[in-house]
Amino acid sequence: MNDKELLLKFIEDNLPNIPDDFDEGLGIASERYFVNKIIYKYFKNSKIETVLEAPVDGLMGIPGVNSVPFARGGAKVVVCSPSHLLIENAKKFWKLLQLDKNVEFREGIYDKFPFQDDSFDLVWNYCMFEHFKDGLGFINEMKRVSKRYVFIITQNFYNYGYFIHKLYHFKNKQIWNHGYSEWMKLGKLKMLFKKVNLKIISSGCVDVPPWFDTFDMHIRGKVKKFMNEDSKKRWYWSSLQEGDEEKLKENKWIKWLSLFEKFLLFPFNYVFAHHFYIIGEKE
Repeated sequence: MNDKELLLKFIEDNLPNIPDDFDEGLGIASERYFVNKIIYKYFKNSKIETVLEAPVDGLMGIPGVNSVPFARGGAKVVVCSPSHLLIENAKKFWKLLQLDKNVEFREGIYDKFPFQDDSFDLVWNYCMFEHFKDGLGFINEMKRVSKRYVFIITQNFYNYGYFIHKLYHFKNKQIWNHGYSEWMKLGKLKMLFKKVNLKIISSGCVDVPPWFDTFDMHIRGKVKKFMNEDSKKRWYWSSLQEGDEEKLKENKWIKWLSLFEKFLLFPFNYVFAHHFYIIGEKE
């Protein structure tokens, strides 16, 4: 399979495992919480009116909803994916969130965007960039349709779970479908941003829990199988609905994870971080 076929299969193979409600489990809820902190810190006061997320992720949790914080802030969001099935699933959740008027869906889009130059204030993607071998060509396309910011979040090659998951694929004779390790390294991403003359505003680790990155090994539902009904109701982790972030902010587990991330110094944060992020601005 070529990269496009591999990505499409990867996305659609994961869809049956996603939540059918907003309960994404502690791992995904905390992940969204910490990613959203980056979003609010760097973009809340930047007057972001138009956002392109392309392609949207299909890894874990509810796919196609990463741009909800921008829509809540009043931005018009365009969500793109090569997968019709992912788009149809995402539409359902945007409607449940009552944000469907703030979003436009475009399917069949892979590495070329059918938009004019300088069309969006922000162009970004989450754990998708590493699926493109021609990183330079793809970041140039992202830059072309952006008039201000380019924002990328990728898996972290240095997380100790990367090699565990590699072994898992090898043991089960599964094709590696998580992309190119070259683009899972922050230094390589920085080189790309500099090559295309994007001024780096911020970069670093995000989502730094003590457990290893499980990639697409969906453990949320498996863990709940061992819980009684009362425990299942209490162990409900939602981070997308109105008011969820304030609840998470006061949650003891999130507070503990915040402390863990705060005090984990380099290079240990590289070992535990699930993702790298980098934000660039057009000069």
